[in-house]
Amino acid sequence: MKKILIAVFVAAVSLSANAQVWVSGQLGFNTARTSVDGTTLSKSRNFTIAPEVGYKLSDNIDVAVQIGYAHAKNSTLFNYNLDLDPDFTANGFEFAPYVRYSFAKAGNFSFFVDGGFGYALIHVNGYDKSVHAWEIAVAPGVSYALSDKFGLVAHVGNVGWQYAKYDKLKTNAVGVNANLSTISFGAYVNL
Repeated sequence: MKKILIAVFVAAVSLSANAQVWVSGQLGFNTARTSVDGTTLSKSRNFTIAPEVGYKLSDNIDVAVQIGYAHAKNSTLFNYNLDLDPDFTANGFEFAPYVRYSFAKAGNFSFFVDGGFGYALIHVNGYDKSVHAWEIAVAPGVSYALSDKFGLVAHVGNVGWQYAKYDKLKTNAVGVNANLSTISFGAYVNL
């Protein structure tokens, strides 16, 4: 095990010596409460962290992988979620490799398209079965280089296919998402 860790460390150091490796990530939090006449009908809290690491193959092509964790807590008077308890906590893990193609640059701005697939495993506390979800998507984005080492990145919408399975329940979805709720922001550091 020690030899594997040393080999991974040496590989990471040698890659970063060429300034081809970058790290990035996203962090999200939201809370919501629905009430009628002062009576709370539902409330939820969600937290997401999604670090990623990438490698620049050329001026226009990068390969990367994102590994994410999400936590959600929901409490409601009504059970809209099929057989889920109206008060539940869920934890999810995601693995999403992708390829980034940068197609235009203007000053410090770079416009790109990310294409890849993702797998997520979501466990709802108190249930013996987990949700398995797969996605294939293409997402346009823009980055802004603040310096040679640091920058900001944003994705706006996506086009893709999603599949989720929970016990005998299966969901297939194909679509284009281009609304304000699909905008995400992050930052990156070139090593």
